[in-house]
Amino acid sequence: MPSWREHEELSLVFMPRIRIWGIKMKFAVATVVFFLFVTLASAQTRPIPTRHPAIDAPASSQSAPAPNYEFFSILDGSPMLLQLHHDTEAGTNKPIDVYDFVIELQVMNSDGDFEPVGLQIHNFYTAQPQDPKGDINPRNSRDCGIWNKLVVQEGQYRSPANKTWPYVEFTVAEGARVVQTNEDGSVFWSDDVECWGSSDRFPPF
Repeated sequence: MPSWREHEELSLVFMPRIRIWGIKMKFAVATVVFFLFVTLASAQTRPIPTRHPAIDAPASSQSAPAPNYEFFSILDGSPMLLQLHHDTEAGTNKPIDVYDFVIELQVMNSDGDFEPVGLQIHNFYTAQPQDPKGDINPRNSRDCGIWNKLVVQEGQYRSPANKTWPYVEFTVAEGARVVQTNEDGSVFWSDDVECWGSSDRFPPF
């Protein structure tokens, strides 16, 4: 069994190594945390374009039933661009006008996790409905243009005393129908999208 002095000599040998190992571990942890912070920060501030629907989403058949309009995906954010494209339908080459409505995600979309604030989403939908006679609101596309204009104007002339900021809300019905175009890929039929105005206490990004 080692004597007290032998214990003391062993501690003198191993203690510096333990201290060096501890310093190295602290440095490694600090390095990992730093790079994680930089990655998350860049993801927060760098706009990364994406789109809805997926560019290769399968087209709905002409006889596909309309959604029941009970459930919607909801996107709130800042309107960045509303642009009309003169496309053609895949397979038939028939002219079909399509809108690209770009909305930028804001802090208001956060659920407490890290969110891609600044992410710009391109929402594609037709200028005309698939079923104008049977549609609940055949003017959804027109309404999106109206709300875009109103929200942009309100943001430009917003009073500093106002405690909220204006945003646009873009909703897509669950089971929304899709048509494929030669130029922009898959787009939603405007029958199944809606736009609204909204406001929130968080300022825009």
